[in-house]
Amino acid sequence: MLLKTANYPKKTIVAYATILSSSPKANVGGVEIGNRFYKVRINHPTVQNEPLVRPMTGCETIGDVHAKGTPIAWPSICVCKTTFRNM
Repeated sequence: MLLKTANYPKKTIVAYATILSSSPKANVGGVEIGNRFYKVRINHPTVQNEPLVRPMTGCETIGDVHAKGTPIAWPSICVCKTTFRNM
């Protein structure tokens, strides 16, 4: 999946990620993610200093959570599902 910035109106791709859950009851940093969010793990950040939508203790940017392998909540409207094909 591609994560896009949550800073409107830009549509910059800030990371490649894996969706871990779409359940509103999924937990990130001790808090349920709620509606309209996905629980994701960053595989490859493209903008290291992109601020998190929901900062956590010790993690304020995409680069921080990638370095620690910490799952985050990201707005579903800012997630682009992709299909990769072999060329």
